[in-house]
Parts: sequence; C-alpha cells; structure tokens
Amino acid sequence: MRFFRLVLGVLGAGLLLWAFMPGPGLLVRVDGRPVALFPLHEGERFQLSWVHSVSHIPVREVFGFQKGRIWLEESHNPWFAAGLGEVPGRGRLVSEAGHAVALVGIHEPADDLALRIGSPEIHHTLLIGPWRLDLSACFPHRRLTWAVVHRPRVFYLIKGGPRCP
Repeated sequence: MRFFRLVLGVLGAGLLLWAFMPGPGLLVRVDGRPVALFPLHEGERFQLSWVHSVSHIPVREVFGFQKGRIWLEESHNPWFAAGLGEVPGRGRLVSEAGHAVALVGIHEPADDLALRIGSPEIHHTLLIGPWRLDLSACFPHRRLTWAVVHRPRVFYLIKGGPRCP
C-alpha cells in the first residue's frame, strides 16, 4: 500500500511538473486582442484556407512548425492563374489533379503573419490539429496577427477549442 502511494505521488509530481513546463503555442490576435491559442508540436502542419474574393476559387496555404518557428511551406490553387508561377528560391510549381497547381517547398518564415480577414463568404479558416476556426464568420474585415508563444502546457488543456466571442 505504501509503495502504491509512493508511485502515485511520483506520477502526480511528474504530471504537475510537465503541466507547468512551458510549451509552444500559436497565439492568434485580432486587432491586437488575443482570440485563440493553439498548442504546437515540432513538425506539425496546419493550414489557412479561404475563397478568393474575385475568382471565387478555394485557396489554401500550408504552414509548418519547426525549430520554434512557423514556416509557409505550400500554397494550393485549383487552377493556374495570374501571379502564380515559380520564383527562383521560393519553392517549385507542381501539378495536382483537375488542373490544380501548388507551390511546394517554399519554406519561408511566417512567424509574424498579418492578414486582413475577409467577409463571411470568404471563409478565412484556420485548421490546426483537431480545431477549425472560421475567422471570417467571427471577425470579418479585422486585422489578424499570429505569433509563437510559450505558455505552461496546462494552459492549453484549460483553454479548450476556439470559439467566436
């Protein structure tokens, strides 16, 4: 019985220590006010998608978290349009099904992204881990910024998933 309590005590102390150790997260701010915090894991990928306001095509950009930084890795479009194409040193253009194209291997720093969120029909949507947040539905025409922060891991457990205010 004493051994069982000792094991529980050691496990509990280890869990508490882990819970209060800082871990990386993506802090999303709208007009400078924090609105969402997502835990980040080394090698994790997440995406920002939207519907183009002029051509109405779905676009998505894939980001990765690596060595404490956020990197733009890929940009996907359903067809080749003006402004797309290879830029030396900024990824490579590949074909996808149905005449779609993607720029892959971009690997450009995106730690301090700033974005004007579109109208509700634009559906600027952040997909990260199990969460999906339609920023356009929550914060149309507002300024979004994000940054990597370090918070105690317990904070990510308490916050839960993102919600519109």
